[in-house]
Amino acid sequence: MKTLLSQFCSEFGAAVEPLVGPLRNFCDVLQAAEDAGVVGLEAKPYVAGFHDVSHQLSVLVDKVAQQQAYVLIFGPLKSGKSTLMNSISAAYVSEVTALPAYPCMVYVSHAPQREFVVTRYNGDTNTFTSPASMRMQVSRDHAELADRIRREEDAGRDFDPALHFPEAIRRIDVRVPAEELRTSGAVLVDTPGLYSKMKFGYDRMTREFRNTAACAIFVVKTDNLFLEQVFAEFSELLELFSRIFLVVNLDTTKMDLRPDGSLSPSLEREDPVRIIEAFETLAMSASLKQAVDEGRLKIYPTDLLRAASQRLQESVSGSPTPAPAVDFRSFLQDLTDYLNSTDYLVAFLGDSLRHGGALVDEARGLCKHEGLRRLADDAERLKRERTRLVAELDATNKLLETDWKACFAPLADRVVDASEAEAASLRRTALKGVRGAVDGWMATDDSLKTLLDEGVAQVLAGYQRDFAAACETKLRSSVEGPFGGASIPDTTARELERAGIDLARFSPEGLLTILPREYTEQVALRIDVEAMPVRKTMLDWVLFRSRAGIRRRLVGNASNPANAIPRGEKQRRFDDATLDFVEDEILERLEGFFDGARTRIAQGMARDYSRTVASALQRTLDTRRQAQQKDLARVASQLGRLEELSEGLRTLEHVLESTARDVAALNETYVHTDPGELRTAFESESLSIGEIEPQPRRALPSPENEEPAETPDAFEIEEIE
Repeated sequence: MKTLLSQFCSEFGAAVEPLVGPLRNFCDVLQAAEDAGVVGLEAKPYVAGFHDVSHQLSVLVDKVAQQQAYVLIFGPLKSGKSTLMNSISAAYVSEVTALPAYPCMVYVSHAPQREFVVTRYNGDTNTFTSPASMRMQVSRDHAELADRIRREEDAGRDFDPALHFPEAIRRIDVRVPAEELRTSGAVLVDTPGLYSKMKFGYDRMTREFRNTAACAIFVVKTDNLFLEQVFAEFSELLELFSRIFLVVNLDTTKMDLRPDGSLSPSLEREDPVRIIEAFETLAMSASLKQAVDEGRLKIYPTDLLRAASQRLQESVSGSPTPAPAVDFRSFLQDLTDYLNSTDYLVAFLGDSLRHGGALVDEARGLCKHEGLRRLADDAERLKRERTRLVAELDATNKLLETDWKACFAPLADRVVDASEAEAASLRRTALKGVRGAVDGWMATDDSLKTLLDEGVAQVLAGYQRDFAAACETKLRSSVEGPFGGASIPDTTARELERAGIDLARFSPEGLLTILPREYTEQVALRIDVEAMPVRKTMLDWVLFRSRAGIRRRLVGNASNPANAIPRGEKQRRFDDATLDFVEDEILERLEGFFDGARTRIAQGMARDYSRTVASALQRTLDTRRQAQQKDLARVASQLGRLEELSEGLRTLEHVLESTARDVAALNETYVHTDPGELRTAFESESLSIGEIEPQPRRALPSPENEEPAETPDAFEIEEIE
């Protein structure tokens, strides 16, 4: 056995619940893409929109699946809303009083264990088991929220938490052991206090519950009953809800002062009806009066504090307590009668279909948002960027594998060849210098060693310096081409172009390392002193002196001819044959010097230049490869997220279309349903897809110890066998 209402709930769940997962997944993917910077600031509105639709859809699915009755409680701050919830639920749920002004909704429902779940606009949740921990967290959040609101106000912007502070608290679920709420299926929703600075919470709340709340309760103290400001928002509530209960919270302990100075019970205690009559006569607006006449608004004067005390005592003791001076029973009975009425059931069915359809339409509209559609263009742009980066990275890797030493090897030969004429000219000059040094030596007292190590060596050092300078000039000319002097194949040239590398820009750095003076080497010459001709005098012949002895005494040790030789002695002992011998010996020793120095200097310069350029190129390529790899990883990540977004969007759109058809079909099926049939049980051979069979619910006990006569169970939406 089941009822038509239970069948509707099952079919509604089967139609709408498949949308919850894809929508939530898409929200997660979209949020991750925003956090990663894949989508920019312009995405915030539709990111927030999807989060909002996902949240509302989850609430709607839970409500229908559990056939819950959401009872919204409005009123100014400190009007007694929390006390009213204690009274209705017959349980202490006043942890909500720790949140005096935070603009979020607080859902109070039954659970076996006390639990507090904080849900934020971005979908994140925090769960607490300790009221103190929850209050501490909300207090910190409240301070940060106030700071964010002031910041946006200073910037001249209207604050929207979904856009400007997604970490703001959206709702708090207070789940406490409350038997009355468990058996009734009711969820009490404490709304943000009206007229607070953080008005945005109230606005969003009214939009969210336009099609989901069963009814509304407006709580106001008698002190505020005649203030016009208190009812400034009431006309909007009348448009939103088909049934509103206006609870006037009395203070029956209040006393009035008599002329004789004594105290007497106030009018609130003695005759609260007169207060209501005065309100209806003197202060009630036309819209409120019309709602009262139509039966959509009813006023209940009651002492909520005493009612809550009585209900809690009864819950703890299990036995009735004396009725309070002002009865709470009438309000509770009317509330439960409405929630068990066919009017509510019809509203439940219609509101669920309207809200489900509205959420589907809103999500479909968000899917067509221009910003989302532009993501396809972004994906194409990233694909092109990825292709470019892959090509550049491939070129960079190939350039890093290139043998640049081999590419620069021909440079030395080109420099040697280019400096041939300068080398020949400098060689002739050097040889003249050597002959001049020998001739000049004869006019000094210098030793043969001084001639070799200083005179001739200076000439050779000058040759090296002059040739190094000429060689540097030729090197600079040789590296002026597009590849900085390197000889590279066409494939390498193309890789350089793909990688965006200009080899010529490294030439200045390479040339800075070339200092001509550093290529001059000291030349140590030694001649065959023992074969050096010397003349013998008559005395030498008389004394039988040998030429070797004369030479050794005159020049010094053959390996170190460092003896100073007076000019006169040179004239007497050295003739043209001696000078020719010394000159020929020096020139013979220099036979390979000029070619060797030429090759050594040219190759050394080319080598040092090439090594510096190759090293700079290597550093540049290494740095570029790291940057390219990083950019490629970034692009791949962003492209992956965009592709994930695209796939999620396609899946979501497909599910949305299916859900839209199913909701439309349900609407067609149930739109003309006879209200009386909603409670009528009927036989069914098979259950609908996704059907959930609710548990039987029992009534909320009456405040007094008496059985209700022939009335539906309090807060009972339906009974299922």
